Amino acid sequence: MPLLVSVNNLRPGMYIVNTGASWLEHPYLYTKEGLIRSQAEIAEIINQGFSEAYYDPDQSAIQPEEKISLEGVRNSLAAPPSVSLPEELGAAEDAYTECVNHAKSFMLEARTGKVELESSRPLVCSIIDSVNRNADAMTSLAKIKHYDEYTFAHCVNVTIFSVAFAKYLGFSNDQLYLLGMAGLFHDLGKMMVPVEILNAPRRLTDEEFAVIKRHARLGADALAGVKGIEKEIIEGAGQHHERHDGTGYPDGLCGTGISPFGRIISVADCYDALSAKRVYKDPMPPAKALSLMYEMRGVAWAPGLVEHFIKMIGIYPVGTPVALTSGFKGVIAKANPTQPLHPVAVVVKSPNGKGISPPRAIDLAKHLDLKITQPLAPSEAQDIDTLSVLKSMPESIL
Repeated sequence: MPLLVSVNNLRPGMYIVNTGASWLEHPYLYTKEGLIRSQAEIAEIINQGFSEAYYDPDQSAIQPEEKISLEGVRNSLAAPPSVSLPEELGAAEDAYTECVNHAKSFMLEARTGKVELESSRPLVCSIIDSVNRNADAMTSLAKIKHYDEYTFAHCVNVTIFSVAFAKYLGFSNDQLYLLGMAGLFHDLGKMMVPVEILNAPRRLTDEEFAVIKRHARLGADALAGVKGIEKEIIEGAGQHHERHDGTGYPDGLCGTGISPFGRIISVADCYDALSAKRVYKDPMPPAKALSLMYEMRGVAWAPGLVEHFIKMIGIYPVGTPVALTSGFKGVIAKANPTQPLHPVAVVVKSPNGKGISPPRAIDLAKHLDLKITQPLAPSEAQDIDTLSVLKSMPESIL
């Protein structure tokens, strides 16, 4: 009997069958019957935009790896935004700034032993509302905005990436709310760690790292003391450093023993930590951070989970300044889930460094001779006002 699997779980040696399902009803179902012979063939299937396939265990020489197990998942096909990116950025920016200021307030209060959730609830709802209208607005701000006090902005960024990812996976609004609260409070325990260790501008000693690792347990315990708190919030916050292979902390959980919220927040936390500017390191380009995370698949996260995150956020996330093969510079304005190497870019600088007026939005999937050579480091993009570019993105795309 044929079984349905995500294309991310396909392996060479699996036999694909055509069930006769209508392409009009199932446009993302891969139906070319036969044996999968190579990883390159699987990569091509994914690149073409298919998300699922039926395989026959009896005709297969190998079985798929563990599927993603996340309650509430309906599909991995993001709904189109209801509001344009330039239109949403203003409201998203206001909500983002308010959330960071609030995170600083409640995190500092936690040092006194006070943990209060009620004032955070409407702010999490404002993030969810913005993500529902246009997820690119919030996710781009999470990388464009820079705050000296990393810990507070990190809490908000993890909330944004967690909510956006869960929405992409098909979670309900009620689930997004609980997940958002867990993301916002996931690092609460760091306020119970000595400041000199938390803000050390250097590599921590083994002893200091052991102290830092206590934050997940300390945070979960503090949240558990809040009357009426939902258990999903405690689980999501307390499990964000657990790993699929059981080598994480604080409890060494593995596989499906880690809650769906814990797994999602773990991905969001890792991505923001890698791609953020810290007092002791420059930000890692998003493409490099995602590449590193991809190498951790099956170890840190269940097979397929980080692949879905990469498809959602884009190899070149919205707001990334890039250089093109033509010598022009631009800003990524829209990801392409089916062809992640070919997003939409707004070209703003000519090869000689002069500004282009008006800027041009180019769909790189329609101009295959024009490719991204590299994301630009902050020092290389100092003359590009990324947020202004996105706010004034041209309506027409070439």
